Amino acid sequence: MLFTICFSTAAVFLEVIMRYFFQSPLVGIEELAAYVAFWLYFIGGAYGSYERSHISADISQLVFKNKLHYAKSHAITSLISSFAALYALFWAFDYVKWGFEMNEQSRSTFLGSTYPVVFFQASIFIGLALMSFYFFIESCQWFKAAFVDRQVPEKLLVAREEIDSWIG
Repeated sequence: MLFTICFSTAAVFLEVIMRYFFQSPLVGIEELAAYVAFWLYFIGGAYGSYERSHISADISQLVFKNKLHYAKSHAITSLISSFAALYALFWAFDYVKWGFEMNEQSRSTFLGSTYPVVFFQASIFIGLALMSFYFFIESCQWFKAAFVDRQVPEKLLVAREEIDSWIG
C-alpha cells in the first residue's frame, strides 16, 4: 500500500510539474496513476476488513447493552457482509475473465508500450477475495463468541492491532 501511495502521489506531482512548468505533459501518466490507485483502494479495503477498522454504520452498541446480544447481532451482520463481498467477488471474477478474453490494452504508451488492463482489473478481484475471506473469519469469530462460548472476548470489540508497523 505504501508503494501505491507513493507512486500515485509522485505520478500526479510529476504530471503537474511537467504540464505547468515545462508545458510538456506526460501522456498516459493519469491513466497509470488511476490504475495504481485501484490497487490502493482494494488492498486498502482488504486491509481494513482484516483490521476490523472498515467503515460501518454500527448502532447496535447503542441498542444492545448486553454484550451477548451485541455479539449475536454482530455475528449476523458480519455474515451478511461476508455474503455481500462473496456475491461481488463472482462479478469481479467475471470481469477479470472478460478482461483476459478481450485482452484490452491501455491507451497510453507511458512505459514504452501498452500494457494489459487486466492487471489492474485483477485488483478488484484480489481485493474482494481478501475482503470476503476476512469477513468470513470475523463472522466465524463472532458466531463462536455468541453461540458457542457465550461470552465476548475484549479483542473482538476493538480493531485488530498491528504487531510491527510497516510505516515506522
